[in-house]
Amino acid sequence: MEAIAVIVGAVALVWGGVVFSRGGLLAGCVGVLLAGCCFGYPFYHLATKPIPLTVDRVLWLVLLAQYVVWRKLGWADPKPMGTPDLVLGLFLVALGLSTFSHDWQAHNAAPVSRLVFFYVMPLGVYWTARQSRISERAAKGLLVCLTLFGVYLAMTAVAEVADVPGLVFPPYVMSPEYPEFLGRARGPLLSPIGNGILLGTCLAAGMLLWAGLGRWGRAAMVPVLLLIAGGALLTLTRSVWMGVALGAMTVVALAAPAAWRRLILTAAVFAMVVLAATQWERLSSFKRDRAISAEEMAESARLRPILATVAWKMFLDRPLWGCGFGHYVDASRPYYSDRTTDLPLEKARPFVQHNVLLALLTETGLIGMGLFAAVLALWAREAWRLWRSPQVAPGVRAPALVFLAFAANYLVNGMLHDVAIIPMVNMVLFFLAGTTVGLASGRHAIRPGRPLSG
Repeated sequence: MEAIAVIVGAVALVWGGVVFSRGGLLAGCVGVLLAGCCFGYPFYHLATKPIPLTVDRVLWLVLLAQYVVWRKLGWADPKPMGTPDLVLGLFLVALGLSTFSHDWQAHNAAPVSRLVFFYVMPLGVYWTARQSRISERAAKGLLVCLTLFGVYLAMTAVAEVADVPGLVFPPYVMSPEYPEFLGRARGPLLSPIGNGILLGTCLAAGMLLWAGLGRWGRAAMVPVLLLIAGGALLTLTRSVWMGVALGAMTVVALAAPAAWRRLILTAAVFAMVVLAATQWERLSSFKRDRAISAEEMAESARLRPILATVAWKMFLDRPLWGCGFGHYVDASRPYYSDRTTDLPLEKARPFVQHNVLLALLTETGLIGMGLFAAVLALWAREAWRLWRSPQVAPGVRAPALVFLAFAANYLVNGMLHDVAIIPMVNMVLFFLAGTTVGLASGRHAIRPGRPLSG
């Protein structure tokens, strides 16, 4: 297995070099994302200190070097700093201060690792994508790449659920070495939630690609879209289903012809209401994981109010700066013994916080959580402005709508899970945000029907 991993890793590095040199900075970012999703730590790593070496981390360093070279040669597209960038910088500074003003060496420097892998590395991809030259052709290529990636994820999901390991790549996806969520369409991220967020985003990209095709092309794309939607369904995760539905409805609401928009949205809402009214009990307690009963699944739904109560009590004690980034597990322990509430708080002891905003609120207080919420809001505003701008060529606006669909998936799942600690989820978030903000920052130079240079 190690020999195969080395060969695949070497091929990935070679092809990564080709992509970086031929496809520009945007293609380099996509290469890092694909490597991180499929060839990350579980696939193969060298136990180097202080940080294990993986294919995606090497490619990330190559990407930063490529950006420096591209910038010096004038091949990048530098854009002025804007409010979203400044607030993002403040958020990263707040995370850094929260990390190093507490015991950053705890648990083998886990807070520092979390800061680097889930925020600093995504920041590098964000900045590189933001400074990329993006043509209408490149924007369409991004939709194609995301759609094809969604097909891969969906086919892998089908093979996982059908228990056909020979059709699953990378092999670790079906390995009992990682027992959590096994057989539940967890994909290369080993998480049905993360896999579902990616599938929902790929579905949105496929829908936008479908809209730009002719009659026969659209007919050929329908099975592709159904396959990707089916892959999301196989995650057996309620929040994923809601996120995919909201992301798809976002695309329909903003991109569908006016004549079809109201009909499609009305039918979708009606179908969801009927489903919730007739199948609610079954949806709240059906069996998902192989090793967990339906009763335990129902218990997991009752866990959320308990975790929210713990988070609220932690926030009241440290409202501004929190308990320290990466210290939730240790800092939450005393609160499980609180007897001032009727809720069985002890049941939450083995779990991390199941809400992305509450997790930041407990660890970084109102300052950290508020800055993160502001960053998301500013990114969404830039995406909305880009999508609605009459000065921007229609094909170039597509990444903005993909970002909004991703944000819908991210936030819906983030209300029930801390999606920020799922590998690669923040990386994709920052990449799509960087692409969108970069296009929005340069929109004054674009004319209708005229693609960007590059």
